[in-house]
Amino acid sequence: MGETAYIIGQIFGGIAILFGFISYQVKTQRQLIFMQSATAVVFCLHYLLIGAYTGMAMNAVNVVRNFFYDRRNKMGKNDIYTPLAFGLIQAAIGILTWNAWYSVFVFLGIVGNTVCMSFKNPQNVRKSILITSPLVFTYDAFAASYGGMVYEAVAWVSSIIGIVRAVSAGKKTALGDDT
Repeated sequence: MGETAYIIGQIFGGIAILFGFISYQVKTQRQLIFMQSATAVVFCLHYLLIGAYTGMAMNAVNVVRNFFYDRRNKMGKNDIYTPLAFGLIQAAIGILTWNAWYSVFVFLGIVGNTVCMSFKNPQNVRKSILITSPLVFTYDAFAASYGGMVYEAVAWVSSIIGIVRAVSAGKKTALGDDT
């Protein structure tokens, strides 16, 4: 890719960070899924323009996955088949778009995220981010995805804060302090 495409790609990475930040501020799961999908679309453009094709393909599958997760949630279902199917699809696409040895990191991180997104317990999702975000961050570092690195670092720190807050709230409740 040319230098102009690379610079435009990095700008899209910044836009994806903004969308990702907004996604964590919305009130409903449906809005979260929509904003996460918008974030993934912008990351697709980002990865395409910087030549990180495995990251682009994984995010494209995430857009479709999010649609199916939204439908599944609307119907009140919580099956293991949807995340398993998308994990297998992502594995196949990860292999087909493999563009460097470090593609393994985004592959493992995104497939792990797909499985973990199916957890009902938000605390388990937060804990899973402690593993999946560093994997995707590593891919982003090798792919020179500055937006991706910032996004994953913020997600990682945010999940730690969420875990600590939930544990603190649990201790207060256990002690009878409901303030």
